[in-house]
Parts: sequence; C-alpha cells; structure tokens
Amino acid sequence: MLYRIGNLIVKELIQVWRDRLMLLFVLLGPLSELLMVAWSTSQGIEHLPTAVLDMDHSPASRGLITAMANTNTFDPYYVETLDQISDDVNHGRALAAWVIPPGFQAGLVGAAGNPPQVQVIVDGADVVAAQTAAEVAQGVVASYGQQLVTPLASAGAGASAPLELSLRVWFNEEMKDSNYMIPSELGFIAAAIAAMIASMGIARERELGTLEQLMVTPISSLELIIGKSVVAVVLGYTEFWLMLGAVVWLFDLPMRGSLLLLAVLAFFYFVVELGWGLMISAVARTQMQALLIGFAVVMVMVVFSGYAFPVETMPPLMQAIANLFPLKHWLIIFRSILLKGAGVTVFWRELLAIAGLGTVIYTGTVLLLRRKRLE
Repeated sequence: MLYRIGNLIVKELIQVWRDRLMLLFVLLGPLSELLMVAWSTSQGIEHLPTAVLDMDHSPASRGLITAMANTNTFDPYYVETLDQISDDVNHGRALAAWVIPPGFQAGLVGAAGNPPQVQVIVDGADVVAAQTAAEVAQGVVASYGQQLVTPLASAGAGASAPLELSLRVWFNEEMKDSNYMIPSELGFIAAAIAAMIASMGIARERELGTLEQLMVTPISSLELIIGKSVVAVVLGYTEFWLMLGAVVWLFDLPMRGSLLLLAVLAFFYFVVELGWGLMISAVARTQMQALLIGFAVVMVMVVFSGYAFPVETMPPLMQAIANLFPLKHWLIIFRSILLKGAGVTVFWRELLAIAGLGTVIYTGTVLLLRRKRLE
C-alpha cells in the first residue's frame, strides 16, 4: 500500500514540477494578493474628503472643526452652501460633510436643555468608510461637548456633567481592522488554494485519459485519494506559512498563541479542506470544469464563513448552513490562536465540527470514485 501511494506521490510531484508556471502562480500569486490586502487594510480609513459648512463662524465652531481635523479621519475643506455639499457628495468629491448651524456657540453657552445640533452627512454607498466616519464623528462631538460642558458645570452655570465611560478593548487594543481582515484573508486564500489544487488532480487524469489506467491498477480509491492529497497538502501548507510569516513580519500581526499548536491544527485543517477539492475533481470531467465548480464553491464558502458577513447576523437557517463549511470553524480557531493566545479548551467544538465535516466529505469522495470505477 505504501509503495503504491509513494509511486503516485512521485508521479504528482513530477507533473507539478513540469508545470513551472502553475507552480509559480500557486506559490507567489496568493502571497502577493495577501500582501496587497494587508497593506491596504493596515493603513486604516483616514483623510476622507469632508465638506464643511460653517454658518456660525465662531471660536467654538472653529474649535470643533479643528478637533475633527485632528482625528486624521477627515480631511476638511470649506463650502458656502448646502447645494455645494449635495453636489460634492453626489459626485464623490466628498465622502462626508459637516454642517454647523448659526448660533452654535450661543447655544453651547445658553440653556442646557436645548443644545445645538451639528449635522454630519456620510456617503452610505461606501459602507465601511461611512461607518468609520459616523463613529469618529460621534466621538468628536461627544469629546468636544465634554470639554465645554465640564467647565460650565464646575462654574455652576446649570450644565450637567456628562457620564464617564470606562472602555477597555481586549485582544485588539488599537481596534485595527487589519487584525481582523488579515487572518480572515489568509485563512480564505489558503483554503481556496488547497481546494483549487486538489480539484484539478483527478480531473487532470480523466482529461488526459490516464484515470482509466489508474482504475485498472491495484490502487484502491482510498490510496488514490491519499496520493493525490499529499502534494496538494504540501503546496497549500507551504503557502500558508509563507503568507503567515510575511504578514507577521511586515505588518506586525500579533502571534500570541502556540506556534506548534497552530502548525498541527493548520495541517489538520488543510487535509480536511482538500476533501472539497477532491470531491469536485471526482465529479468534473475536465480541469476547466473543476476550476469553475471550485470557484463557485469558494465563493459560497466566503459568504458562509463569516469573512464577508458576520454569521451571527444571518437568519437561523443561514447560520445552520454556515456550519457545513470547515472554513467558518477554521477562522474562529485561527483568530483565537493569533489574537487571543487561546488553547484547544476554547475552540474544541470547532475542532470536532471540522473533523466531522472532513469524515463526511472524504466518505463521499471515496464513494464517488468507487462509482466511477464500477462505471
């Protein structure tokens, strides 16, 4: 058995080595894509072009604009009318706009029961930028209002002191989007590469007409799956560590957990994820069909993994479907090890889910190949 599997592995290695272009694409393509994503997300959302209509022209309004500009989230410029704001936002010249009403300073100093309102307009077509702009704007207004209200309260001017908020953020103290996006992107790319490589294995044999020759040899369906999996696991596993090393070194991605534990679980996950590719390969008749089916499966995996949309916000039926994809469970494990330094006791349920899904996937693949043999 080991001799037959070894010969099949050697055969796969020779085929991969002969296709140098594909080998370079597999090793360098995902790495370059991940580096571009990491570079873009690690910068954060800053310098949003922001139109400012100051109808008060007072020291208080100018102080608010200065506080807003100091956040580096907004890049303000002045306009004269509301129509100009509407035109700039419609044409994408401004992603946000601030409107400070007349009497802003007088309202701050006056009665506390009717404070002035600052209108902030954000372009909701860019959801991520809009959410960031809205959150930062709320923080700026609250902080600036606190600076003005506190002296008034201490002087007995009738203003009430604001509530104090004690906020602590665990595991991602700087609230960096990159600490969430990069592990998710890394896990997704690694899973996609593993599935794509495996999906072409058996389909290539069928397309070249050599699958029938393999079927009449003493090689069993299980041995064929193992032989086809080893090279794909090695390539995917190597790519995973290249990407992980690059983002940890270049973008300071935290690595708080056990490297040995991550190595073992990553290998286990790759073996399971390859099952999708092998199942696709067993169904597809050509490599092009395998790639197209694999691409469709990968896109569905993105939707139900929590990478594109939080699984917790999905309807109950969609949440149940999401549990059928190993990538969803792996992203929880991966982020827990990297960001939280967690151990198996934290995510053992996810490990069991991946193991169960792997058993089902590989069982289905073996049954498909046996059916092909009988045909």
